[in-house]
Amino acid sequence: MPGYTPSELVTYTRSLHWKELLDNPINAPFLLAVKAFSYILRDNLLATRLVSAASGVVILGSFAILLRRWHSKWTAVIGTVLFGLSAWFLHTARLGTPEVLLFGVFLLSACGFWLRKTNHWLALLCCFLLGATLLYAPGMVWFVAFGLLWQWKTVKAIFEKHLALVTIGMLLFVAALVPLGWAIYKDHHLAMTLLGLPSQWPSPLVMGENLLKAPFHLFVRNEASPATWLGTAPILDVFSLTMLIVGSYVYLKKFRLLRTRLFLSLFILTAGLMTIGASITFTVIIPFVYLIIAAGVSQLIDLWKDVFPRNPIAKAVGWSSITLIVGLACAFQVTHYFIGFPYANATKDTFIIQKP
Repeated sequence: MPGYTPSELVTYTRSLHWKELLDNPINAPFLLAVKAFSYILRDNLLATRLVSAASGVVILGSFAILLRRWHSKWTAVIGTVLFGLSAWFLHTARLGTPEVLLFGVFLLSACGFWLRKTNHWLALLCCFLLGATLLYAPGMVWFVAFGLLWQWKTVKAIFEKHLALVTIGMLLFVAALVPLGWAIYKDHHLAMTLLGLPSQWPSPLVMGENLLKAPFHLFVRNEASPATWLGTAPILDVFSLTMLIVGSYVYLKKFRLLRTRLFLSLFILTAGLMTIGASITFTVIIPFVYLIIAAGVSQLIDLWKDVFPRNPIAKAVGWSSITLIVGLACAFQVTHYFIGFPYANATKDTFIIQKP
């Protein structure tokens, strides 16, 4: 990129002064990380992108671990490659803005599954930490509240088993939110910003349009945003969209499965917030979309193995076909990000800020 976006400059500028962070702690965890990186980098604006990139590495690693827990090794590899090379992930993990915090909903969900499976106190402490972090991001309070309801029985059981450690975790959680509470006390308008709700409630007609636009932008034609996307290119390639349909069918057949109900609830919550014009984006649900895509890939591999359980030629043809198709899907996404996006005129007109 020839430079940085104005939003990245705003992010860096907000991280410079402690007083400003205390007065307006919106997205403070990201800004504090930028401030820490800026102490060791000569290119200060690059610090914003490094924080996003580091966060992206953590998200991708957690995605791979979760997939391996649920599916076979090769499904985990293919799913992680598809997600890691998707244009949406690359854009979000590259741009030096707090947008990457929205991936925290996935990370919090992953820790939630860890908590339910093990009842380990460390998993609960990670949930507390991630929950406190997300509460600083606009619109995330709804997802944190949903996560608390989802995990309430597990939290209660761990509380009874590890009273002292859980109490310490809750105290740390509350302490982490003190700056946020103090800022809201001084400026009540920050509360509405954190809720992510629009300043004016949209009319029923506008809400209906927003509800229809959400799946249209996700599956057919994305909304133009020169800083984060190439024109109105689709978010998913044909293969990923097909596997999403297959994976959705697989999960709907297993509706009693906890993750099925979790995914559906998160999609409904996201759609509801988008309908009323809340300040959230598809970044919240993209990791879950690719988890479903991975389930579709797993189903495809299993069906091929069922039809040709021992035929080595059919096995070779199957894996060659999957490798080719996945390669083409990744090529589409990588071409979008590394070739189409940097050379678009709208991109050049947006990335105009030079390092200070």
